[in-house]
Amino acid sequence: MSRGLSNVNLKQLEIFRAIVVAGSFTKAVSLTELSQPTLSQQLANLEKQLQTQLIVRGKKTAIELTPAGEFWLARTAEILSKLDSALTTHFDLFVEQGIIVKFGTTPSLQGRFDELISGAAVHIPQIKALNIHSYLDSRHVADALAAHRINLGIASLSSLEEQKSSLQIVHLYDDRIVWAVPASIPVEDVIATVQSRKNVGGHPSLDRFVTLGQVPPWYAKSADWYRDKLPFAQPFFSSATHQSAVQIAASGHATCHTPMTLIPNLSESVRSRLRYYDIGEIARRVCLAYPKHLQSIRPFVEFTSQVHDIVNAEIVRSPGFVVLKPENAALAYRS
Repeated sequence: MSRGLSNVNLKQLEIFRAIVVAGSFTKAVSLTELSQPTLSQQLANLEKQLQTQLIVRGKKTAIELTPAGEFWLARTAEILSKLDSALTTHFDLFVEQGIIVKFGTTPSLQGRFDELISGAAVHIPQIKALNIHSYLDSRHVADALAAHRINLGIASLSSLEEQKSSLQIVHLYDDRIVWAVPASIPVEDVIATVQSRKNVGGHPSLDRFVTLGQVPPWYAKSADWYRDKLPFAQPFFSSATHQSAVQIAASGHATCHTPMTLIPNLSESVRSRLRYYDIGEIARRVCLAYPKHLQSIRPFVEFTSQVHDIVNAEIVRSPGFVVLKPENAALAYRS
């Protein structure tokens, strides 16, 4: 410790990693629940102890690491992962508190998975508690896993891949894009409209569709589909969430695209006013993820295995859409 490293502490390393994972000091505030001056001071103290700069200061909005920063980002991940593993094993074996599962996912997945995961948790005796958290999108779920605020997440694969070196990622299913159409429109008119690219029957709701203010990763697929299949339709409404978009469609004033997983979370009054057409596109690859060190905790692995099996039975193998094969339009629908 003669080189002055005795004052490097875990808190500094956690903050450094959180800043990099969040992508900026501003975003790291919500991730760490610390003020920006505190984050800057802790990073400066760490750099002082290491006698080198870790993050490039400048006008760029994105975080840029120095070579030393790249080195310490990798070492920090190793150190925090090993500490997490040791603490988890310690409390499980010696303190006998049992396992506390801290689960997080997005609003569009929340309702269905809350139910399924709670069912799996009560059947594992070593699980003492299940804490459920909701995050704005899959990227926030991935950030929460990286910051150790949760130890189990369900999110899009695209958001988890950046952390695949520290996470065990299990593919659950492919969430398909569905087209929500007012149930008052006869199925044959919908199919004929897609085939002819003309509003067969003159249904006003087919002339308008809902876009999202927060653009989803599959926005381009959705936009291309409307341009190709319904060239006459216009983006009349804009909504902040998938739930709101579907509610607008249920009112009979427009159509919208939404992930299939959202449908079971809707109220019966909304579901019953719509038909759902599978447009043949994947919205996201839904995955379960948890820190790799938890693979050494048998009850936790047993729990995640049960979650996988339940999801496979309840979502993947459950009755889906009735397949229709009209000429020039591969659609499927469920009433």
